[in-house]
Parts: sequence; C-alpha cells; structure tokens
Amino acid sequence: MSKSSLTLIAGGVKTKLALQEQLEQLLGDYVHIKGYSEDEGIPESLEDTIILYSSDAAYDKTNGIYAEKIIVGKRTVHHEYIDKLLRIPEGSNVLVVNDVDEATISLIESLYQLGVDHVQFIPFRKGSLFYEDVYIAVTPGETNLCPSYIKEVIDIGVRLFDMTTILEVVECCGLNKDISSRISERYIRNIIELQRKLLYAERDAKQMSEHIQNVLGTVDDGILVVNEEGRITVFNNRLAALFHVDAQDVVNKYMEDVMNRRDITEFIMNGKDESKFFDIDGVDVVIFRLQMVKENTIVATFKSVHQAVEIEKTAQREMRNKGFYTKYSFHDIIGEHEVMKERKQIAKKLALSEHPILIQGETGTGKELFAHAIHEHSLRKNGPFLAVNCSALTETLLESELFGYEEGTFTGAQRGGKKGLFEMADNGTIFLDEIGDISLTVQSHLLRVLQEGEIRRIGGKRIIPINVRVITATNKNLHDKMRDGSFRTDLFYRLNVLNLYIPSLKERRADIPLLIKHLITKSGKWVKVEQDVMEFFMQYEWPGNIRELKSTIDYMLTVCEGNIVTKRDLPFMHGHAEESVTADYPVCESMLEIQERTFILEVIKQYNDKGKAASRELISSQSQESDFVLSPQQIRRRLDILEIEGFVVKGRGRAGTKITAEGMEYLYFLKSNHAMH
Repeated sequence: MSKSSLTLIAGGVKTKLALQEQLEQLLGDYVHIKGYSEDEGIPESLEDTIILYSSDAAYDKTNGIYAEKIIVGKRTVHHEYIDKLLRIPEGSNVLVVNDVDEATISLIESLYQLGVDHVQFIPFRKGSLFYEDVYIAVTPGETNLCPSYIKEVIDIGVRLFDMTTILEVVECCGLNKDISSRISERYIRNIIELQRKLLYAERDAKQMSEHIQNVLGTVDDGILVVNEEGRITVFNNRLAALFHVDAQDVVNKYMEDVMNRRDITEFIMNGKDESKFFDIDGVDVVIFRLQMVKENTIVATFKSVHQAVEIEKTAQREMRNKGFYTKYSFHDIIGEHEVMKERKQIAKKLALSEHPILIQGETGTGKELFAHAIHEHSLRKNGPFLAVNCSALTETLLESELFGYEEGTFTGAQRGGKKGLFEMADNGTIFLDEIGDISLTVQSHLLRVLQEGEIRRIGGKRIIPINVRVITATNKNLHDKMRDGSFRTDLFYRLNVLNLYIPSLKERRADIPLLIKHLITKSGKWVKVEQDVMEFFMQYEWPGNIRELKSTIDYMLTVCEGNIVTKRDLPFMHGHAEESVTADYPVCESMLEIQERTFILEVIKQYNDKGKAASRELISSQSQESDFVLSPQQIRRRLDILEIEGFVVKGRGRAGTKITAEGMEYLYFLKSNHAMH
C-alpha cells in the first residue's frame, strides 16, 4: 500500500520541527510528511493534496496556497509539562507569553480547559513591559519575549496537535479503522506513560514520608515543627510521650492547644535565644529552636538534661581514651634539691585553686611536666587535659585549633565545622606552651576567653560558654615583650594570677646524678657512668637543661661499647667539654656540610609542621632550587648519619622522615652557627 502524502505549514522553525516530530511518531509508518515554515519560506506550488496548518495565524498568512484538503490544526499543551504548571502556587498571577496575541488567548483557553485553573492567567501584550504582582511567566518556547524582571519563567515547549486534529488527518489520508485505532493508542500511550511516572513519584513520596516518620520515631529527642501560624506539621513519638498525646492526632492543630504551656509556645514562636531550660511535669528539658526562613517554619528540639549529663560523661571518657589526659604526676618530677622540693610544694597548692597559672623557666626545664602534674593534682583531674605548643602553629592555624570554626568558613573547612581545643577542654585544663610567641590577634581572643568565660568559633555568631582552667608557659621575658608592645599588658596580668618559676639545671646541679640514674634506668640498659664523665656533667652549663641532658644520655647509651659510658662517648666537638657551651654537637667538616644539614632539617621541619613526613624524593626535589643539588641517594646517606646522631627518625618504606626534639635544637644551633660565619 503506497503512503499518503501530507504537507505541514507552520509559522516558526521551532514549531515546525516539534509538530513534524509528533506527526512522524504517530503517523510516520503510514503517511509521508513534509514540513515548511514561514520563517524559512514556503514554495509557491505544493505537490501534496493535503495541507495541515499549525494554527489559524499560519493559515491566514498563506491562504493563497491551493490544495484539495486543508486542515487547520488545533493544539494543546504538551502533556510532559502539565506537572510544572500544577506546581505553581495557588492563586498566583501568571503571565502567558506568546509572539501572537491570538495564540496567547488560545493558549490561555487551552490551559483552563485542561483544568489548570488554580491560578490567574494574564495575557502578554507586546510593548507592555510591566505587569503588577506578576512574578511567574509561562511560555511555549518564547522565553526571549518575557520581561526581564520576571523571577520564574516556565517554558512549556511548543504546543502539540490535539487528538481531534490527529484523527482528522487520519480520516483525510483515508487510513482504515485498524490503523486509526493504532494511532489513537499511540497518542494515549504517551499520556499513560506520564500517569505511570506520576504514580511512581507518588509511591516514592509516600515511602519517603513513612521512612522519615519512622526515623523521627526512633530519635531520642522530642522533635516539633510548626508553621508561621503556630500549627503543628511534625510531632514525633518521643514528644508525644512527654506531653501524653497521640502524635497522629496533633498534626495540623495549634501548638498552644496541644501543649497548654504558654511559656513554651511563646519561646518557640518568638524566643530570641537559641535554647532555654523548662520543667515539663517534673522532667528537666532544654528546648533548642531553629528558624527556617525559606520554609517559614520553626523546628524545636526537646533534649533531656539527664541524658545530656550522661552524654557529657561519655564524651569526657572518650577524651581520655583519645589521649586528652595527663601523662605525668608530681611523682614523675625528679629532684631532691631544696629549690625543686619547694617548687613542687608551691605547685601542689596552686593546683587546688581555679586561677590561671603562668609557668616560667628556661627551655627544657620541664614546664609541661609541671602543667600535667598540676592538672592531675587539681579538682579537675577527671576532666580533659589538652596541651598545645603555640610556637609550632601559624596564627591562622592556632586560631582555628583553639577556637574552632563554623562550616564553610574557609576552603577545606570540614563539614559541620570543627570544635576548638577550648570547647574540647570544657570542665578541664588547657595548657598553652610558648605563650610568648602568639600574635596580638590571638592574644585579644584569648583575653576574651579569660574575661568572659566564653568563646565564639571563627566565622560563627554563636557564643559558647566554657569552663576551662588555663595554664601557660614561656621561656621568653614577657616584661621585655610588654615594653616593646608585642605582648598585651592586660593579658599578662590575666595569665599571671598565679606564678611558678622552674629552676634551670645549673641552679640545681646536685640533682644531675639523680636525673642521670633515672634516665639510664628508664632506658632499660645496665651501664655505669665513669667518674670523669660525671664530673664533666656537674660542671657543664646545660643551656638546654633536662632536655639537653636527656638527648646527651640517649646519644651516649647508643654509641657506648660494653656496659660503661666513658668520656670518649660524649657528643661534644672532638670530645672536649672545654671547647664551648654549644660544642655538644657533631663536627661539620665544611661550610657546605653546615648548609646541607641546615637545609635538610629545615625541609623536614616545615613538612612536619604541616602534619606530613618528608620523603627523600621530596627533599631532593626541593634542593633543585637551592645553591646545591642533592640526589635521593645522597639524601639517604645524610639521613642515615642524622638518624644515628638522634636528630631525625626515618619511617619504613615510603613513610618519610620526622625531625626529633634534639634535631630541632640542633637546627637552631646550625642556623646560629651559620649566621656567625
């Protein structure tokens, strides 16, 4: 059977393409279809005997064309866009935008006939750019015509031929009833497919609603959501139990009718605070309120005070498990010298107060040891103890570590924000070492903590009350720093309420044999120290104090032969103590060796400060930019020597290298030595 032929004539190209696609889908098996648009131009004579016009307007413009059969099609909104229209809020004024006024009116009539009658449609007129109280527009592909101030434009695509037009074409083409029936089914199938999608969406929405209700039912907190009128939209089972009502019965009711507590409803609807304490039939609860501006709703969470106390205890236990607790007590502070005994007695008395303590003393005297012991001896000993070295962090990093930050404050900020150390140390002690190195910005924030007993996270507005005892330590002269303006006087007097000075090793030389014995015993080795080594130890100045003594003992225990430590094992230049106070480090053969060692240790320190270990390849690549280039093999040899000397610790495989405390001191020594040269 030969196919019938049909010519489609439309106004615009977009309309032609959409309608031709519809005709091909429904009739393409039985009818040969050609399409033209006025915008592209229409041939003067057409071969086909049947012409189908897209609209009255298209027919009026080309009524000179003769054909045996002429059909002027009726069009309706594409079924796929109906749901978009149904989602428009009820009662809205909606501008209908089309390029021809008659087509605009026709579209409005079509929309009303389809049952989209919950909104007020306003026809667009060319030249009229403003329509009062209209913020939504609907258009069949003519988005460019919409006024620019319209917030939401819904493009419903080109309107398609309706069923009566399709059936009229079928009749004109002389197709039999079977074919006509098949085409009708194809047309209806599209609508059934849309109905199926809607049913699936409805089923999914119902399942999600049930899932949310089940989740809310299992939450330990009471959850209430009310709209701007005070009507309840969510009321979970936990809350229903608190107020002795059925959760299903109260949805859509006014909150005040359900709760019968004016003070609670007033706080939830109009409260200025984030949270407030209430007694509900003998149960202590804290209600937290959150306003959701976009949804015009308020979410209130009812938390049990008893449960919160239990959670706090669990959190503090977890803090201890994570290592946020003291590792030393006063028993670990070795010293029989009178000045040391006196300091320990004073520290025990200071521990029992709640005031801030400033611990002063030279580097390596054991200031952190005293901080641990003070917390362990205080009334806060069951709370967390957190220590932070202020000089090891940049200003920005120190601020975020101490005070925390809110989500999205900066690139890389973790989701939900982060608790600062002050929050984590609540009901415990925070120890700030090297306090003399903090910037004036951090000083002002720290002053607020001490004055107000509260913090505010970086990027946050919420004030968080905290109960923390602050212990600080420094080896700097803070009086000098106050004179030159680099340390705030008001902060100094806040920190220095109680003062503890830790004596240097040379002020208590009598304790040196005791400390040596303790360090050797702790190492697990059985060795004897020769008398001339002991005499040297007693005479030496110990600028690095106990830290230097420990690193010296560790070195000697590593290199000594047999079970005796001799003067030969001293880590000083050429083994002579008399050479200089800083002569306790290995000899560098040349200026180049000093530069190489300084460079390698500096790179490792920089990466360690960022929380990373440095690999041989990384150090080698960094050397490409320096005055000397070192291969990974050369780096390995130098790291082997530095590890033997106790300045670095190499990780296995690709783990990388870390600098030791002794290595840090050696690096400072190399830098000062380099500066002198």
